[in-house]
Amino acid sequence: MTQARCSSFTVALAIALLAAALPAGAAEHAVSGRKLLLKSPAKLILLAKDGGIVLGGSDPVGGADSSITFNDGTNVASLSLPASNWSANSTGSQFKYKNSAAPGGPSVVKTAKIKSGLLKVVANGLPIPVPNGPATISVILRLDGTTNVYCMTFTGSGDGSSFQVKNAAAFSCPAAPTPTATITPTASATPTITATPTPRLVDMTPPGAAPLRYRDLVFAAATKTSNVTYGSAVNGSAQTVTLQLDVYEPTGDSITARPAIVWVHGGSFCCGDKSSPEIVDEATTFARKGYFNVSINYRLEPGGCTGSVPVTTCLLAVQEARDDAKTAVRFLRTNAALYGIDPTRIAIAGSSAGAITAVNVGITSTEDPTAAVAGAVSLSGGELFSGGTYQVTDAPNLLFHGTADTIVPYQWAVNTFNSSNAVGLDSFLTSWTGAGHVPYVQHRTEIIDQTTNFLYWEMDLANAAQ
Repeated sequence: MTQARCSSFTVALAIALLAAALPAGAAEHAVSGRKLLLKSPAKLILLAKDGGIVLGGSDPVGGADSSITFNDGTNVASLSLPASNWSANSTGSQFKYKNSAAPGGPSVVKTAKIKSGLLKVVANGLPIPVPNGPATISVILRLDGTTNVYCMTFTGSGDGSSFQVKNAAAFSCPAAPTPTATITPTASATPTITATPTPRLVDMTPPGAAPLRYRDLVFAAATKTSNVTYGSAVNGSAQTVTLQLDVYEPTGDSITARPAIVWVHGGSFCCGDKSSPEIVDEATTFARKGYFNVSINYRLEPGGCTGSVPVTTCLLAVQEARDDAKTAVRFLRTNAALYGIDPTRIAIAGSSAGAITAVNVGITSTEDPTAAVAGAVSLSGGELFSGGTYQVTDAPNLLFHGTADTIVPYQWAVNTFNSSNAVGLDSFLTSWTGAGHVPYVQHRTEIIDQTTNFLYWEMDLANAAQ
């Protein structure tokens, strides 16, 4: 039995949702940023001078809290600007924000000023790390909830201690998704499954005396081998890209048929790297449990699925990431003897764009058996333009997602969960009420524990090489 994937989502909708979606009715303004400075010791300065900054009424005062979001393609942070910290002049033409407790107060932002044609923000603290190398940072200011929204982007290069861009161009605010009758099937915001085991498989700790391989940290350390070439591919600019991965394996391990995990980083299909912190932490942790791990780089397209990039670019980037991840799976399977891998026990996992990629590889395992995986783990992702159909013979999936995610909608995880279970494919959804995008630090223990249980049971690791 098969079920077609929800192909009626358009690429344009995907772009709108992969960016920070804006509620319908917001007054949106693309403005030119005059200056963005991030530096260490921690300091942020943002300046915009643009005629598109036009205020009326008491925008940030007395209503909903305002916020400012920074997104470099890998790291996303939203800083709260509580309405109680704003004041207005007598004519309502100028507004000031002051947080005397910064950075220990409700926001790292210390002061802000906004009037027609001018915006200035100063913070003692950094919302995202200072880039080390080329970077594009989008900034979205939302006043009075979303009454007025100002969008700008800064492209430059940092050295890890300072990132400064002047006179940046404006960019269009991400479009708000507009549901229509063509977006089918309509899924409930709450997962629907009639026969969920109690407890769930992912909550069942494998039995056995400690230390138990694949459940416990049986190795003291992991050994990393950097920049192993696993293939090459041509990108959208007709350039040949060398595909590389980093290996994380148990130090001193003698087993020659180990289960393997392919880890895929996030970054809106335009940005990011195999050294993404949560990916490195997971790969290292699972190496210490006895797994062979690789963290991969894959083709990235300029703009990926952010902002107002062409719809074809987003679709191409999603497909390239999926195909490169499959190439990595094939590479491990072909070189199983060399690396000491069990070719029947290869899983894939990722965050954000990497999570979408992981699920896409899992859902196409039946159609593409050479790149089939035994399990797919998604942190803030879901199936999107996989090119496959949901089948009971596909890879089971484990989905982690925050209900307040504004980058990759929670609904995508729900849809994946419901579509999987509808055909009898194992799928487990762990939801965090009110959580945003990739809340790895806050939920690390739960993510590691449930992923451990999921892979142990789904890959039958009790009968794997010990």
